[in-house]
Amino acid sequence: MSGVADGTGPSLLWVNHFAVSPAEGGGTRHFELGRELVRLGWRVDIAASDVNLHTRAYTRRAGPADRASVTETVDGVRFRWLWAAPYRGNDWRRVWNWGSFGLSLLGDRKAARPDVVIGSSPHLFAAWAALRLARRLEVPFVLEVRDLWPESLLAVGGRRGAAYWAFDALARHLYAHAARIVVLARGTGEYLARERGVAAEKIVYVPNGVDPAAFADVSRPPRETFTLVYAGAHGPANGLDAVLDAADRLRGRPDVRFLLVGDGPAKAELVRAAGERGLRNVEFRAPVAKAQVPALLAEADAGLMVLRESPLFAFGVSPNKLFDYLGAALPVVCNVPGEVAGMVRAADAGVQAADASGEALADAVLRLAGEGAEARARRGESGRAWVAREHGREVVAARLDAALRGLLRS
Repeated sequence: MSGVADGTGPSLLWVNHFAVSPAEGGGTRHFELGRELVRLGWRVDIAASDVNLHTRAYTRRAGPADRASVTETVDGVRFRWLWAAPYRGNDWRRVWNWGSFGLSLLGDRKAARPDVVIGSSPHLFAAWAALRLARRLEVPFVLEVRDLWPESLLAVGGRRGAAYWAFDALARHLYAHAARIVVLARGTGEYLARERGVAAEKIVYVPNGVDPAAFADVSRPPRETFTLVYAGAHGPANGLDAVLDAADRLRGRPDVRFLLVGDGPAKAELVRAAGERGLRNVEFRAPVAKAQVPALLAEADAGLMVLRESPLFAFGVSPNKLFDYLGAALPVVCNVPGEVAGMVRAADAGVQAADASGEALADAVLRLAGEGAEARARRGESGRAWVAREHGREVVAARLDAALRGLLRS
């Protein structure tokens, strides 16, 4: 097994309820950065749940009665699959799934003591449990802000009710007690310093990135159909209804098609709506494992970087899919303003929609399609060079390594 640490370096426990291995669909940020940290001498454990985020099924145990933790080592990174309660819909059972994962983390007393604990915030219960664990073990706690809470509630249409203020209080507690706060977008760090009063010296920018070597062959043969791919979650925040609207406007262009790959709570409604509208230029597929993403993106001529309209998305996101598109030398059609738009512009890798509407997206698609294959190839190569330089996994991992080692020396 390549890149395994020799057992003498520092050890890290990275807690992310929804972390996945490369054999599964979804973002593999924690595995890929963990693998790079192993190469830099760390011992890395990732604590995650084996209840699949999309299928809601257990992937490494027979069912809910089996509560033992399951360990698995992949490229030197050890996964600790912890029990969490089953759920199907977005009701109280999902909240119990979050809470039960945190309880499993605190109850897993057989694990070796780490030197640092990182708690990641797809939801705050896991990060809170990671803080409790770090305190019990008397080691530094690092908060990784992947989703801003409670701001994310408003981004998907929620209100400032009791849940909002409860998450607000928990977030403030985590900010106050973290030795360092890892942010994935520069705008998130600026927001925390400006609006939450977090000391700037606590904030460490560790964005998402890509392994350029995973996309070895990025050549694309000439094709009659211009295919745009979206590979990612199908949820309320992703704004895929605008893709259907754009496809509707472009139904008279048989040379343009949309490929939507992934899963999520909005997918069933999207599939139904596309069928009712007779959108033959839209194809839906199931999610693919990370290892299959390069082959998937090789089928396409451009990537779709879309989100619903929200002030949060102008500064608080670092989309994995964007870096995968750029790593695969795909030009990008983007409707996300602010920091994401700035990255596409800096990489000279695509075109920007005027807003989040289907009309604006259709216009941007036509602009990119009209540039021709050679111009799109130049954009793709420009994006690939930029993402390798600015967001290569080795580059990003070196930043995290320096921050963690600095914390251990302080």
